[in-house]
Amino acid sequence: MANTSLVRKRSTGDIWNIMIMVLLCAIMLYPFWQTVVASFMSESEYLTSRFKMIVTMPTLASYKQVFQDGTIFIHLRVTFLITVIGTAVALFMTAYSAYGLSKPFKGSKVVMFLIVMTMFMSAGLIPDYMNYKELGLINHFAVYILPYMINTFYLIIMRSTFMEFPKELEEAARIDGCNDFRIFFTIVLPLSKPILAAIGLFFMVSFWNTYMQSVFFITDKELKTVQEYLQKMITSTQDLESIMLVESGEEGFSAETIRFANIVMVLLPIITVYPFLQKFFVNGIMMGSLKG
Repeated sequence: MANTSLVRKRSTGDIWNIMIMVLLCAIMLYPFWQTVVASFMSESEYLTSRFKMIVTMPTLASYKQVFQDGTIFIHLRVTFLITVIGTAVALFMTAYSAYGLSKPFKGSKVVMFLIVMTMFMSAGLIPDYMNYKELGLINHFAVYILPYMINTFYLIIMRSTFMEFPKELEEAARIDGCNDFRIFFTIVLPLSKPILAAIGLFFMVSFWNTYMQSVFFITDKELKTVQEYLQKMITSTQDLESIMLVESGEEGFSAETIRFANIVMVLLPIITVYPFLQKFFVNGIMMGSLKG
């Protein structure tokens, strides 16, 4: 009877957990779904019923207007380059540094202490601006990447992962004549795909959401990120009016539906990446959290 009661309690608990998780997922997904639905609404349908879950008569008028204007693609190109180049550079530099710090050397604790302190101490915006100006990074594409090549938090996670790496493999490679560089590139990196994929996705999302650097360090409109463009599109009417003035030969869109169409176009690329790298999340993060 005790076992039956225990199983019954667990089953009831599982049901409640599932119900709560479904409710939380619905709450989190509703704003995104509403944004997608509204982007396919005509002006008349949006004004009469803004909170519909399904579009009665879907239209691509808002998307056609955005495509014909084409301004968003300039900023999407900049953000895409930042994401691709920044992710590759930051992932390599962070992993390379973490592997070196995972090896014992004189003064390693002092070095790690100084590195960890960078997580809690920052010079501030004005010193950063003055430093970037002296380095010639203001109004330069490199300002999006160079200051963020190494992330301290991810470096600590990768360092913990490399410290757990089997020493026997490295010793066997050294017997075969491999040096540290060859061991890192041919053995360590291929066997660290889960942690690299997980950290790489975090880097990707971070670079895709680049906003503050575009606001404070870039004045050239051709180098502005899509996140700043989207912010101006939502809060200002100047850029929005320029899109609405484009002659498309088609009616049925409004200012709000154009805003929603822009939001969907910015969110879609990064969302499509998640399903392909999701399986690496648990394994990748757990690899770096078992040992400090």
